[in-house]
Amino acid sequence: MKKLLSLLLLGIATIFLISCSKQNTLDGEYYNQYDYLVLEIKGNQGTYHENHNHPITNVDSQNKTFTFSASGREYVATYDIKKDGTLTFDTGNFLTGGNKQTVYKKNSEAYKKNIKK
Repeated sequence: MKKLLSLLLLGIATIFLISCSKQNTLDGEYYNQYDYLVLEIKGNQGTYHENHNHPITNVDSQNKTFTFSASGREYVATYDIKKDGTLTFDTGNFLTGGNKQTVYKKNSEAYKKNIKK
């Protein structure tokens, strides 16, 4: 009985740990509806292509933010990513008072549906 209970608890713990480790990663290239490259992210860094190439210096998937540099300042963008590859992000006060953008991960379901070529 103790072995069965131990195995059951081990199985539940394993499932819990696996589900916690599978967070939505931002890795990839993201395009706007006109097929213009807007974001490139790999791991904890990348590039935000808006007027110039701005380096992304931190990606925080737990708080759903990424930080990029522009003109010697750091900006924090909040984001939401959907399973279909749609990424919506807000760069806050970068350029204007609020900049909400929607982009699509290359070759995702959303990319194939929304890109106008």
